[in-house]
Formats: sequence, structure tokens, C-alpha cells
Amino acid sequence: MNIAILGSSFDPPHNGHLKIARNILKTKKANKVILMPVNIHPFGKNLTLSSHRLQMTKFLQEKNIEVSELEINKNSVSFSVDTLKALQQKYPLDRFCWIIGSDQLISFNKWKEWQAILRDFGLIIFPRGTHVDVAQEIKKLMSEKQIGKNLIILNAKDFPHINISSSEIKQRVKSGKSISDLVPKKVEDYIMRNKLYK
Repeated sequence: MNIAILGSSFDPPHNGHLKIARNILKTKKANKVILMPVNIHPFGKNLTLSSHRLQMTKFLQEKNIEVSELEINKNSVSFSVDTLKALQQKYPLDRFCWIIGSDQLISFNKWKEWQAILRDFGLIIFPRGTHVDVAQEIKKLMSEKQIGKNLIILNAKDFPHINISSSEIKQRVKSGKSISDLVPKKVEDYIMRNKLYK
């Protein structure tokens, strides 16, 4: 089975995350998408309690979209390459790759063992944010030989633009504005009930 991992802080999870997962399934780039909330972010982001983020992310589960607690259960910094290796060891018959937005490409070479992610697993890149020339950015990072077959670039035609950010949602909550168009109803209710992002 081809399984794609969408790693994020999910602080909070939103409709954008769901659209990414659904589109990857729709374009048949994976048979399953696993949402992977991080516990301790490698770039030191200040995050809401992991228990809250995990519970909210579970509200995004549907057919072929699952949530993993693998990184949440780690009491150390999570690196994508370590997560992929752990999954591959546990499920040797499946094939794993990582999902990133094109806006993350610029810093991808700062990721731990980023070459190994591409060589041994793979990347699915979806269009996000500024119109980055994905092919050009990839060429800056590595040679054609290194890229191999483990790279899937989704174009804007296959993948409608997603313009939702967690920081915008937090700002709206803080200002007392509605977020019902940005997050699933269960996530909105959870945020309000637990007085998050006030």
C-alpha cells in the first residue's frame, strides 16, 4: 500500500489539511493519508498542548484518512526522516512518503537527512502560497539522479489552491470572529469549549 504522511503541528487542524488529504487520495497518489501531529517541533515552534491538538486532528478522520499518535507519543523532537523509518520498520510491506507544500521547499535542505527522505521514501509536493517554480527549486537542491522516481509534483490544475492558515484561525478566535468557514464543526466546537487561542 502507498501511504502518504501529512505532518503538521495541527494547531488547529483545519479544512485546508482535509483538502490536501482528500486531493492526494483523489489524484490516486496514495491509497491512504496519515495525519501526523508533531509533539515537539524541530524548529522550536510554541504549540498548544499535544492532547488538544491530537483530539482535534482526530475529528478530520474519514475513509482512508487516519491519525497517528507516533510523534505525539515521543518525548523528544520529531524529525520526518525518523518517523518514516519507524513506520517502514513497523510496516515493511507498505511504501511511505511525506507530503509538503511548495512553500516549504526553500527550507527543505535544512531538514534532518533530507536526501534520505527523497532517496528512501519520497515527497509529494502540492502548490501552496507563493507561486514557487517547484522544478527550479528542486534542481537547486539536488541533481536529477538524486531525485529519481520518488518525487511527485502536483500542479495547480490537479490541486486547487488552499489558502487557510492556522495563524489566521487563531487570530480570528482571539478577535471573536467566526471560524466556521475554516475548520470542521467538531473542531470549532472543541476550540470554543476548551477556550483555546483566546
